[in-house]
This record gives sequence, C-alpha cells and structure tokens, in this order.
Amino acid sequence: MNGRIRLFVLGACLAAAGLAQAQPDAFAAARERGELVVGVPYLAPPPAAGAKIRTPDGLDAAMSDRLGQSLGLPVRLRQVSPGEAASALAAGQVDVVLADGVGPQPESVAAQPTGYGARPKAVIRSDTKLRRPADVRGRSVCMAEAATASKALAESWGAVVRTYRVPSDALVAVREGSCDVGLVDDAVWEPLVRFPEWKKFSSTLTADGTRRERVWLLPAADSASRSWLGQEMRAWDRAGAWKAMTAKWARDVAFDVYLDQEVPDCHG
Repeated sequence: MNGRIRLFVLGACLAAAGLAQAQPDAFAAARERGELVVGVPYLAPPPAAGAKIRTPDGLDAAMSDRLGQSLGLPVRLRQVSPGEAASALAAGQVDVVLADGVGPQPESVAAQPTGYGARPKAVIRSDTKLRRPADVRGRSVCMAEAATASKALAESWGAVVRTYRVPSDALVAVREGSCDVGLVDDAVWEPLVRFPEWKKFSSTLTADGTRRERVWLLPAADSASRSWLGQEMRAWDRAGAWKAMTAKWARDVAFDVYLDQEVPDCHG
C-alpha cells in the first residue's frame, strides 16, 4: 500500500512540475518523424556568414523548444502565417502552429490558449519628455521586423517606423540615440529594465494597444494531442514557465546589446 501511495505522489509531483510524459498517441506524426515541426508567424532571415547569432523577437522559439523538450523531440521551426495554418496542418507540413490571437479558423483547426499574452511597451531614455503616444508623432520608433503588432501601433501614433532583423538591433539604436523609442512586449519590458545598464532607459509611454494571447493551432480531429497540450499548458502555468522564459529572453537580449556596443566584431 505504501509503495502505491509513493508512486501516486511521485506521479502527481511530476505532473505538477510539467515533467509528466506525453500520452503515447499525442503528436503521433511528430514521434514517427522524430521531429516536432512548429509553424511560427515569422522567422528572421539567417545572419550573414560569420555574423553574431542574436536572440529572435518574442517567445515563439523558446515556447517551441520547451514543447519539444516535453515531448522528447527536437524542434524545427517553419514560417506559417495564420491564414496558412489550416492547409499546413492538413498537409502534415507542421504538427502545430503558434499564432497571435485565435482569429477566424475553419472547423478543422482547434485553438489551445497558451496563457501568455502581451502588448507593445516602449523603451525610452529616462531624460526625455516622451510620456504619451501622442508625444511620439513624427519621432522614430524602432522594433524587430517580427513585431507586427508593435509596427501597427507605432504607425497609428504617426511615428516614423524603423524595423530591424532582431530586437537587439532596435534597442542598440535606442541606446545610441539614433532612435527615439524602442518597442518590446510588455511581458519582457520589466525584466529588461531591471538590469543596471538599462536604468537610464526605463521610461515608457502610457499603455496603448490590444493585449493579444499566443495560441497553439492544431488539427481539431487530433483529440489526443489537444488533450495533452491543454494539460501541458496548465503545467507550464503552475511551474512559472512564463516568468522564466521572459526573464531569460530579457537576459539574452541585454547580453546581445552588450556584445554589439562593447565587444568588437571580429568578422566586421
């Protein structure tokens, strides 16, 4: 009896930590292939030969890697727009798609909320007087190419929009004074500006724009994968996954900026 109780408690602990193994029939095609293919809205162009590797915008790559780890599978990312999700899933080109908000989808596609939502937030020098969206009309606002919500929001302000391949490039422009405002997700803003070197850039604008939740799209008929993915998202929430991923993103991007500003590029 004591042995059965110990096994039950161990199983419950593993599940709570998000470490419980996936159901054998969840993501069966990915298991058979030996690789989880995740569709994401945007993939930054690869860096030039010899160039420094930089952290991509948002958490899509981190979320995909964590999902692959839970399944015990390597991950390959493929660019898939929300409008292409249904056909890509039906053709077996991807196993699951990350999308920004649910949006209209055919009945063949099911949406599983992730629990991670964000909206654009400004990174500004603390010694400026920019405090409201109206203050940046005609000013330069910079973001990563992948940050389509940030781009649309800045355009609605009447700002001069500049996009960069990766977020660190946009933030370097802010730090060096060639850009007035940088935009990142509000979920990663706070852990970023906690770093001492970012204290001078910890001002922001009044909150604006719509908060959007990232969702997983997968075949509606795949009940096993849908059930397991729902359990997995709840396990991520219990384990504090979002706080951990946003903190790591901020740390990585801050380091990217440091390398760009302080460390000479041997290949440049």
